[in-house]
Amino acid sequence: MQHLGKRIVVVGVSASGKSTFSKKLSLKLGIPVTLMDSLMWQPGWKYIGDQAVAEKLEVISETPEWIIEGYVVKPARTFLFDKADTIIYLDYSPVVASLRYIKRWWLHSVHPRPELPGSPEKFSFTFLKLVWTKGETVSLNKVLVEVKYQQKVLKLRSPSEAKRLLS
Repeated sequence: MQHLGKRIVVVGVSASGKSTFSKKLSLKLGIPVTLMDSLMWQPGWKYIGDQAVAEKLEVISETPEWIIEGYVVKPARTFLFDKADTIIYLDYSPVVASLRYIKRWWLHSVHPRPELPGSPEKFSFTFLKLVWTKGETVSLNKVLVEVKYQQKVLKLRSPSEAKRLLS
């Protein structure tokens, strides 16, 4: 496995597999992982707000080792990406992410994901469209093309590339 450092951010479109990938990477490297969904949502899908999320990320990012995965709120992007050794970007096709979104909804519509107790998945055509169009990554892409981040970004374009990195 190439040298990724001890401070890693994993980003990408929703349902691309960031949590699953990050948990496996955490086990492989022995670095603790923070799942953004568990940080930003309270039971019943109650969002704690961008500022509260950024404050929590500031504390976590002061520790010497971490993997932080998921949607990084705008107020935290600069300081988190600056501190990261590597930014792994799961840039999968819309087909992969959309099928994974549908599968996640199907599996967790009754029994929520462990990181989201009290928040069963709800299907939304609007959200499916966001996943399909990669709409939530537009502002992320603008940040990651900045010169200071380009050397840190490792883009994985398929689940097989992610699997190779983990092996």
